[in-house]
Amino acid sequence: MKIKKASKSFIINMILIILLLTILVLPKTSMEAAKNGLLLWFNVIIPTLFPFILLSNLIINTNIINYINYIFTRIMARLFNLPGVAGYALITGLLSGYPVGAKITADLLNKKVITLTQAQYMLTFCNNASPMFIIGFIATGLLDNSRIGIFMLITIYTANLITAFIYRVIYGKSLPIINKSTLLLKAKKSINFSLFDDCIMNAINLIVKIGGYIIFFSIILNCFYLIPIKNSIVKDFLFSLIELSNGSKILVNCNSSIQVTFVLLCTLVSFGSFSVHAQTASVLADTKLNIDKYILSKTINAIITFILSLLITPLII
Repeated sequence: MKIKKASKSFIINMILIILLLTILVLPKTSMEAAKNGLLLWFNVIIPTLFPFILLSNLIINTNIINYINYIFTRIMARLFNLPGVAGYALITGLLSGYPVGAKITADLLNKKVITLTQAQYMLTFCNNASPMFIIGFIATGLLDNSRIGIFMLITIYTANLITAFIYRVIYGKSLPIINKSTLLLKAKKSINFSLFDDCIMNAINLIVKIGGYIIFFSIILNCFYLIPIKNSIVKDFLFSLIELSNGSKILVNCNSSIQVTFVLLCTLVSFGSFSVHAQTASVLADTKLNIDKYILSKTINAIITFILSLLITPLII
């Protein structure tokens, strides 16, 4: 175990040293990568994620969560053997995108609304890319084809649902039985200025962290892309795994057919990229949730997405 940790630490240290040297040798290129990451954070991430994070903080800390639990308990218990609040994490995670689903799951765990096992299971399918990112940013913005975005959405979310059912079998009896008649949680605080201020600061803190990760991994992606390897689809896909948004641009601009691009984009988005995994690890830092298990579940999800997208490619023209 110590050897494994030492090796991991050595690799991280080497990457940081190489990154620093690249910035010193190629400051203009690195600055451009950082600028692109900053603009992406400012123009896309802040307006789309901040309202969701702030409202989610308020909901989880007030009695509103009781009503959400009441509405979703029966369907979530039947499908996933989870309490109703898991439905809130799933829907909000889908609507707002990475890493909000993980953030809500962590908050519910910290509030002791769900157990550690339930939270670990929820991570396998509650943290996903949003429809706005898939249809708006990728399909419409990069591909100029909103129709492909619909197919991407169906493929990615279907694979996510399959992953959820697979992990329900894996966790099996370790999940507590949900009592459908016990729907209400303990009363939460009412909204006041102190609570509102705390929720704002929590949301700002998370948004700043996400911005830092996006900029950092944008520079890393830029450094890796400077490696003199002959251009190929494999190279583009492997490098795209570093950062989601810039990686999507790389795949769109690679010299391949629309069908191949569709398959690679679906697989990338379902996996999430190492930048997204770092953001997720950050929001899980104050919990006992296992990030390695989460990354494994996203890898399985990506494999399922890859297979489904191959089956759908005949419809992509």
